[in-house]
Amino acid sequence: MIFIDWYLPGYKAGGPIKSIAAMVSHFHQEFDFYIITTDKDYGEVQPYQNIKSNEWILTNDSVHIYYISQEQLNYSTIRRLANSETFHCVYLNSYFSAYFSLYPLLMSRFGKLKSRIVLAPRGMLGAGALKLKSLKKNVFIATSKILKLHRGIIWHATSTEEANEIRLVYGKEANIITVSNLQYKLDNDASKPTVSKKIGELNLFFLSRITEKKNLIYAIQLLKQLELQNEKIAFSIIGPIEDKLYWAQCSKLIETLPQQITVNYLGAIPNNQIAEYLANSHFLFLPTLNENYGHVIVESLMNGKPLILSDQTPWRALEKKKIGWDISLKNLGEFSEAIRKCISMNESDYQMMSHHAYEYVQDYINNPELINQSRSIFL
Repeated sequence: MIFIDWYLPGYKAGGPIKSIAAMVSHFHQEFDFYIITTDKDYGEVQPYQNIKSNEWILTNDSVHIYYISQEQLNYSTIRRLANSETFHCVYLNSYFSAYFSLYPLLMSRFGKLKSRIVLAPRGMLGAGALKLKSLKKNVFIATSKILKLHRGIIWHATSTEEANEIRLVYGKEANIITVSNLQYKLDNDASKPTVSKKIGELNLFFLSRITEKKNLIYAIQLLKQLELQNEKIAFSIIGPIEDKLYWAQCSKLIETLPQQITVNYLGAIPNNQIAEYLANSHFLFLPTLNENYGHVIVESLMNGKPLILSDQTPWRALEKKKIGWDISLKNLGEFSEAIRKCISMNESDYQMMSHHAYEYVQDYINNPELINQSRSIFL
Protein backbone atom coordinates (compact mmCIF):
# COMPACT_ATOMS: atom_id res chain seq x y z
CA MET A 1 0.00 0.00 0.00
CA ILE A 2 1.30 3.42 -1.00
CA PHE A 3 0.19 6.59 0.76
CA ILE A 4 0.83 9.78 -1.23
CA ASP A 5 -0.89 13.18 -0.97
CA TRP A 6 -1.14 13.67 -4.75
CA TYR A 7 -0.88 11.20 -7.62
CA LEU A 8 -1.63 10.85 -11.32
CA PRO A 9 -3.25 12.41 -13.24
CA GLY A 10 -1.91 15.21 -11.03
CA TYR A 11 1.45 16.77 -11.81
CA LYS A 12 1.75 20.00 -9.81
CA ALA A 13 3.24 18.34 -6.72
CA GLY A 14 6.29 17.40 -8.76
CA GLY A 15 8.81 14.74 -7.79
CA PRO A 16 6.93 12.34 -5.48
CA ILE A 17 4.24 11.72 -8.13
CA LYS A 18 6.93 10.90 -10.69
CA SER A 19 8.80 8.68 -8.22
CA ILE A 20 5.76 6.52 -7.50
CA ALA A 21 4.55 6.45 -11.10
CA ALA A 22 7.97 5.25 -12.25
CA MET A 23 8.12 2.64 -9.49
CA VAL A 24 4.68 1.34 -10.40
CA SER A 25 5.56 1.22 -14.10
CA HIS A 26 8.59 -0.94 -13.36
CA PHE A 27 7.03 -3.36 -10.84
CA HIS A 28 3.27 -3.54 -11.40
CA GLN A 29 3.63 -7.07 -12.78
CA GLU A 30 5.54 -8.21 -9.68
CA PHE A 31 3.65 -6.50 -6.86
CA ASP A 32 0.00 -5.69 -6.17
CA PHE A 33 -0.04 -1.94 -5.63
CA TYR A 34 -2.80 -0.20 -3.68
CA ILE A 35 -2.43 3.59 -3.84
CA ILE A 36 -4.23 5.95 -1.44
CA THR A 37 -4.31 9.60 -2.49
CA THR A 38 -6.54 12.69 -2.77
CA ASP A 39 -8.94 13.38 -5.63
CA LYS A 40 -7.46 16.70 -6.74
CA ASP A 41 -4.10 18.05 -7.90
CA TYR A 42 -1.82 20.10 -5.66
CA GLY A 43 -3.29 23.55 -4.97
CA GLU A 44 -6.52 22.79 -6.84
CA VAL A 45 -10.05 23.12 -5.47
CA GLN A 46 -11.90 21.02 -8.03
CA PRO A 47 -11.50 17.21 -8.15
CA TYR A 48 -10.13 15.45 -11.22
CA GLN A 49 -12.64 15.13 -14.03
CA ASN A 50 -13.86 11.66 -15.03
CA ILE A 51 -12.37 10.00 -11.93
CA LYS A 52 -14.65 8.57 -9.26
CA SER A 53 -13.83 9.50 -5.69
CA ASN A 54 -14.13 7.30 -2.59
CA GLU A 55 -14.02 3.93 -4.31
CA TRP A 56 -11.32 1.59 -5.55
CA ILE A 57 -10.37 2.02 -9.21
CA LEU A 58 -8.47 -0.69 -11.08
CA THR A 59 -6.16 0.68 -13.77
CA ASN A 60 -5.10 -1.01 -17.00
CA ASP A 61 -1.85 -1.94 -15.24
CA SER A 62 -3.83 -3.75 -12.51
CA VAL A 63 -3.04 -1.06 -9.94
CA HIS A 64 -5.68 -0.23 -7.35
CA ILE A 65 -6.13 3.49 -6.65
CA TYR A 66 -8.42 5.13 -4.12
CA TYR A 67 -9.01 8.88 -4.56
CA ILE A 68 -10.28 10.36 -1.28
CA SER A 69 -12.55 13.40 -1.44
CA GLN A 70 -12.03 16.33 0.92
CA GLU A 71 -15.19 15.37 2.83
CA GLN A 72 -13.93 11.82 3.46
CA LEU A 73 -10.32 12.76 4.27
CA ASN A 74 -10.04 11.80 7.95
CA TYR A 75 -8.46 9.28 10.31
CA SER A 76 -11.41 6.90 10.07
CA THR A 77 -11.07 6.64 6.27
CA ILE A 78 -7.31 6.15 6.43
CA ARG A 79 -7.68 3.42 9.05
CA ARG A 80 -10.42 1.64 7.09
CA LEU A 81 -8.41 1.64 3.87
CA ALA A 82 -5.16 0.60 5.54
CA ASN A 83 -6.92 -2.45 6.95
CA SER A 84 -8.88 -3.32 3.80
CA GLU A 85 -6.30 -5.98 2.88
CA THR A 86 -3.30 -7.66 4.48
CA PHE A 87 -0.39 -5.61 3.18
CA HIS A 88 3.18 -6.83 3.36
CA CYS A 89 4.47 -3.28 3.12
CA VAL A 90 3.07 0.21 3.64
CA TYR A 91 5.08 2.87 1.82
CA LEU A 92 4.80 6.51 2.98
CA ASN A 93 5.89 9.43 0.79
CA SER A 94 6.08 12.34 3.15
CA TYR A 95 7.55 13.13 6.53
CA PHE A 96 5.16 15.88 7.59
CA SER A 97 1.85 14.87 5.94
CA ALA A 98 -0.86 14.40 8.59
CA TYR A 99 -3.16 12.10 6.65
CA PHE A 100 -0.64 10.18 4.55
CA SER A 101 2.22 9.76 7.01
CA LEU A 102 1.29 10.71 10.58
CA TYR A 103 -1.99 8.76 10.67
CA PRO A 104 -0.50 5.48 9.36
CA LEU A 105 2.42 5.88 11.77
CA LEU A 106 0.04 6.40 14.70
CA MET A 107 -1.88 3.29 13.64
CA SER A 108 1.33 1.29 13.50
CA ARG A 109 2.59 2.68 16.81
CA PHE A 110 -0.57 1.64 18.65
CA GLY A 111 -1.01 -1.76 17.00
CA LYS A 112 -3.75 -0.85 14.51
CA LEU A 113 -1.55 -1.55 11.49
CA LYS A 114 0.63 -4.66 11.40
CA SER A 115 2.37 -4.07 8.07
CA ARG A 116 6.04 -3.29 7.58
CA ILE A 117 6.43 0.50 7.26
CA VAL A 118 8.79 2.18 4.79
CA LEU A 119 8.99 5.98 4.87
CA ALA A 120 10.53 8.12 2.12
CA PRO A 121 10.95 11.64 3.62
CA ARG A 122 11.44 13.12 0.14
CA GLY A 123 14.11 15.60 1.24
CA MET A 124 12.05 17.04 4.09
CA LEU A 125 14.78 16.31 6.66
CA GLY A 126 17.47 18.19 4.74
CA ALA A 127 19.05 21.18 6.46
CA GLY A 128 17.83 23.55 3.75
CA ALA A 129 14.27 22.25 4.09
CA LEU A 130 14.24 22.28 7.90
CA LYS A 131 15.32 25.93 7.98
CA LEU A 132 11.96 26.91 6.49
CA LYS A 133 9.22 27.19 9.16
CA SER A 134 11.79 25.70 11.53
CA LEU A 135 9.87 26.16 14.81
CA LYS A 136 6.83 24.21 13.63
CA LYS A 137 8.99 21.46 12.16
CA ASN A 138 11.20 21.16 15.23
CA VAL A 139 8.14 20.79 17.46
CA PHE A 140 6.85 18.00 15.23
CA ILE A 141 10.22 16.20 15.28
CA ALA A 142 10.49 16.46 19.05
CA THR A 143 6.94 15.16 19.51
CA SER A 144 7.54 12.25 17.13
CA LYS A 145 10.55 11.22 19.20
CA ILE A 146 8.60 11.37 22.45
CA LEU A 147 5.84 9.20 20.94
CA LYS A 148 8.45 6.95 19.24
CA LEU A 149 6.42 7.23 16.06
CA HIS A 150 9.28 6.14 13.83
CA ARG A 151 10.53 3.28 15.96
CA GLY A 152 10.93 0.10 13.93
CA ILE A 153 10.25 1.67 10.54
CA ILE A 154 12.54 1.50 7.50
CA TRP A 155 13.67 4.78 6.00
CA HIS A 156 14.07 5.06 2.22
CA ALA A 157 16.80 7.57 1.40
CA THR A 158 17.42 8.37 -2.26
CA SER A 159 21.07 9.36 -1.76
CA THR A 160 23.87 9.03 0.79
CA GLU A 161 23.35 12.72 1.56
CA GLU A 162 19.72 12.09 2.49
CA ALA A 163 20.71 9.04 4.56
CA ASN A 164 23.08 11.26 6.53
CA GLU A 165 20.30 13.84 6.99
CA ILE A 166 18.03 11.16 8.48
CA ARG A 167 20.78 10.02 10.86
CA LEU A 168 21.36 13.60 12.02
CA VAL A 169 17.73 13.72 13.17
CA TYR A 170 17.08 10.12 14.27
CA GLY A 171 20.53 8.84 15.14
CA LYS A 172 22.85 6.14 13.88
CA GLU A 173 20.38 3.42 14.85
CA ALA A 174 17.92 4.53 12.12
CA ASN A 175 17.28 1.63 9.71
CA ILE A 176 17.93 3.13 6.28
CA ILE A 177 17.79 1.72 2.74
CA THR A 178 19.64 4.00 0.32
CA VAL A 179 18.28 3.59 -3.22
CA SER A 180 17.98 6.33 -5.84
CA ASN A 181 14.59 6.98 -7.43
CA LEU A 182 13.58 5.17 -10.56
CA GLN A 183 12.68 6.99 -13.74
CA TYR A 184 10.60 5.95 -16.72
CA LYS A 185 12.73 4.00 -19.18
CA LEU A 186 13.87 5.86 -22.23
CA ASP A 187 13.32 4.59 -25.72
CA ASN A 188 16.81 3.63 -26.90
CA ASP A 189 15.89 4.67 -30.44
CA ALA A 190 14.77 8.12 -29.31
CA SER A 191 16.93 11.05 -30.33
CA LYS A 192 17.37 13.99 -28.03
CA PRO A 193 15.92 17.35 -29.07
CA THR A 194 18.50 19.82 -30.40
CA VAL A 195 18.58 23.59 -30.30
CA SER A 196 21.08 25.92 -31.94
CA LYS A 197 23.46 27.91 -29.77
CA LYS A 198 24.83 31.29 -30.82
CA ILE A 199 27.75 32.96 -29.08
CA GLY A 200 26.44 35.79 -26.92
CA GLU A 201 22.95 34.33 -26.50
CA LEU A 202 21.66 32.01 -23.77
CA ASN A 203 18.29 30.46 -23.01
CA LEU A 204 18.00 29.35 -19.37
CA PHE A 205 15.05 27.71 -17.67
CA PHE A 206 13.95 27.15 -14.08
CA LEU A 207 11.74 24.07 -13.69
CA SER A 208 10.25 23.59 -10.23
CA ARG A 209 7.59 24.74 -7.80
CA ILE A 210 7.75 28.45 -6.92
CA THR A 211 8.75 28.24 -3.29
CA GLU A 212 11.56 29.48 -1.07
CA LYS A 213 13.24 26.08 -1.00
CA LYS A 214 13.81 26.15 -4.76
CA ASN A 215 15.62 29.49 -4.45
CA LEU A 216 14.31 31.30 -7.50
CA ILE A 217 15.13 34.72 -5.99
CA TYR A 218 18.78 33.71 -5.81
CA ALA A 219 18.70 32.86 -9.52
CA ILE A 220 17.15 36.21 -10.43
CA GLN A 221 19.59 38.15 -8.21
CA LEU A 222 22.51 36.36 -9.79
CA LEU A 223 21.32 37.25 -13.28
CA LYS A 224 20.84 40.86 -12.19
CA GLN A 225 24.43 41.26 -11.07
CA LEU A 226 25.85 40.06 -14.41
CA GLU A 227 27.41 42.96 -16.29
CA LEU A 228 26.08 42.33 -19.77
CA GLN A 229 26.95 44.35 -22.86
CA ASN A 230 25.49 43.04 -26.11
CA GLU A 231 24.80 39.56 -24.71
CA LYS A 232 21.20 38.36 -24.40
CA ILE A 233 19.66 35.99 -21.86
CA ALA A 234 16.15 34.53 -22.02
CA PHE A 235 14.99 33.02 -18.73
CA SER A 236 11.89 30.77 -18.71
CA ILE A 237 10.28 29.97 -15.35
CA ILE A 238 8.18 26.80 -15.30
CA GLY A 239 6.24 25.53 -12.29
CA PRO A 240 3.19 26.12 -10.09
CA ILE A 241 3.18 29.01 -7.62
CA GLU A 242 3.19 27.39 -4.19
CA ASP A 243 4.09 30.51 -2.20
CA LYS A 244 2.28 33.59 -3.55
CA LEU A 245 4.19 36.01 -1.31
CA TYR A 246 7.49 34.57 -2.47
CA TRP A 247 6.39 34.87 -6.10
CA ALA A 248 5.44 38.49 -5.51
CA GLN A 249 9.01 39.12 -4.31
CA CYS A 250 10.35 37.34 -7.40
CA SER A 251 8.10 39.39 -9.70
CA LYS A 252 9.23 42.64 -8.13
CA LEU A 253 12.87 41.65 -8.59
CA ILE A 254 12.29 40.60 -12.21
CA GLU A 255 11.14 44.15 -12.98
CA THR A 256 14.61 45.43 -12.04
CA LEU A 257 16.50 43.21 -14.49
CA PRO A 258 18.36 44.92 -17.35
CA GLN A 259 16.82 44.94 -20.81
CA GLN A 260 19.32 42.31 -22.03
CA ILE A 261 17.49 39.75 -19.84
CA THR A 262 13.94 38.71 -20.69
CA VAL A 263 11.88 36.58 -18.32
CA ASN A 264 8.85 34.52 -19.24
CA TYR A 265 6.72 32.77 -16.62
CA LEU A 266 5.05 29.77 -18.27
CA GLY A 267 3.11 28.42 -15.28
CA ALA A 268 2.61 24.78 -14.40
CA ILE A 269 2.99 22.43 -17.36
CA PRO A 270 1.78 18.79 -17.55
CA ASN A 271 4.60 16.24 -17.64
CA ASN A 272 3.80 15.08 -21.15
CA GLN A 273 4.30 18.63 -22.48
CA ILE A 274 7.61 19.44 -20.77
CA ALA A 275 9.81 18.37 -23.70
CA GLU A 276 7.95 20.73 -26.03
CA TYR A 277 8.55 23.71 -23.74
CA LEU A 278 12.23 22.86 -23.22
CA ALA A 279 12.95 22.44 -26.92
CA ASN A 280 14.41 25.95 -27.33
CA SER A 281 16.23 26.09 -23.99
CA HIS A 282 19.93 25.47 -23.37
CA PHE A 283 20.52 24.93 -19.62
CA LEU A 284 18.56 24.22 -16.46
CA PHE A 285 19.33 26.88 -13.83
CA LEU A 286 18.31 25.59 -10.38
CA PRO A 287 20.22 26.98 -7.36
CA THR A 288 18.02 24.98 -4.96
CA LEU A 289 18.45 24.98 -1.18
CA ASN A 290 17.94 21.21 -1.04
CA GLU A 291 16.98 18.27 -3.29
CA ASN A 292 17.00 14.68 -2.11
CA TYR A 293 16.82 13.59 -5.78
CA GLY A 294 15.51 16.11 -8.30
CA HIS A 295 13.25 14.68 -10.99
CA VAL A 296 13.46 17.96 -12.88
CA ILE A 297 17.21 17.44 -13.13
CA VAL A 298 16.70 14.04 -14.73
CA GLU A 299 14.02 15.45 -17.05
CA SER A 300 16.44 18.15 -18.17
CA LEU A 301 19.12 15.58 -18.95
CA MET A 302 16.56 13.43 -20.75
CA ASN A 303 15.95 16.40 -23.03
CA GLY A 304 19.67 16.93 -23.60
CA LYS A 305 19.82 20.03 -21.39
CA PRO A 306 22.98 20.44 -19.27
CA LEU A 307 22.78 21.76 -15.72
CA ILE A 308 23.69 24.78 -13.58
CA LEU A 309 22.88 23.64 -10.03
CA SER A 310 23.71 24.37 -6.44
CA ASP A 311 25.75 21.75 -4.59
CA GLN A 312 22.67 20.87 -2.51
CA THR A 313 21.58 17.95 -4.70
CA PRO A 314 22.92 14.39 -5.15
CA TRP A 315 24.02 15.30 -8.69
CA ARG A 316 27.68 16.18 -8.20
CA ALA A 317 30.95 16.43 -10.16
CA LEU A 318 28.93 17.67 -13.13
CA GLU A 319 31.78 19.59 -14.72
CA LYS A 320 34.01 16.52 -14.65
CA LYS A 321 31.24 14.56 -16.37
CA LYS A 322 30.89 17.40 -18.91
CA ILE A 323 27.18 17.83 -18.20
CA GLY A 324 27.13 21.07 -16.20
CA TRP A 325 28.15 22.66 -12.91
CA ASP A 326 27.30 22.11 -9.22
CA ILE A 327 28.30 25.17 -7.21
CA SER A 328 28.16 26.30 -3.59
CA LEU A 329 25.47 28.90 -2.91
CA LYS A 330 28.12 30.87 -1.05
CA ASN A 331 30.07 31.38 -4.25
CA LEU A 332 28.28 33.86 -6.48
CA GLY A 333 31.46 34.31 -8.46
CA GLU A 334 31.54 30.68 -9.61
CA PHE A 335 27.87 30.85 -10.62
CA SER A 336 28.56 34.01 -12.62
CA GLU A 337 31.57 32.40 -14.27
CA ALA A 338 29.55 29.32 -15.24
CA ILE A 339 26.79 31.43 -16.79
CA ARG A 340 29.36 33.49 -18.70
CA LYS A 341 30.85 30.28 -20.07
CA CYS A 342 27.39 29.31 -21.24
CA ILE A 343 26.79 32.69 -22.87
CA SER A 344 30.07 32.51 -24.81
CA MET A 345 29.66 28.84 -25.76
CA ASN A 346 29.50 28.13 -29.48
CA GLU A 347 27.32 25.67 -31.39
CA SER A 348 29.72 22.72 -31.52
CA ASP A 349 30.71 22.95 -27.83
CA TYR A 350 27.10 23.15 -26.76
CA GLN A 351 26.03 20.20 -28.91
CA MET A 352 28.84 18.12 -27.43
CA MET A 353 27.74 19.03 -23.89
CA SER A 354 24.10 18.32 -24.74
CA HIS A 355 25.12 14.94 -26.13
CA HIS A 356 27.02 14.09 -22.94
CA ALA A 357 23.96 15.02 -20.85
CA TYR A 358 21.67 12.77 -22.87
CA GLU A 359 24.06 9.81 -22.91
CA TYR A 360 24.73 10.14 -19.18
CA VAL A 361 21.05 9.92 -18.24
CA GLN A 362 20.52 7.02 -20.67
CA ASP A 363 23.09 4.97 -18.75
CA TYR A 364 21.62 6.04 -15.42
CA ILE A 365 17.99 5.22 -16.17
CA ASN A 366 18.66 1.84 -17.76
CA ASN A 367 21.01 0.65 -15.01
CA PRO A 368 19.72 -2.85 -13.98
CA GLU A 369 21.43 -2.55 -10.58
CA LEU A 370 19.26 0.47 -9.73
CA ILE A 371 16.12 -1.47 -10.67
CA ASN A 372 17.15 -4.43 -8.48
CA GLN A 373 17.93 -2.11 -5.57
CA SER A 374 14.52 -0.47 -5.90
CA ARG A 375 12.83 -3.88 -5.89
CA SER A 376 14.55 -4.66 -2.58
CA ILE A 377 12.60 -1.87 -0.84
CA PHE A 378 9.51 -4.08 -0.88
CA LEU A 379 11.18 -7.43 -0.19
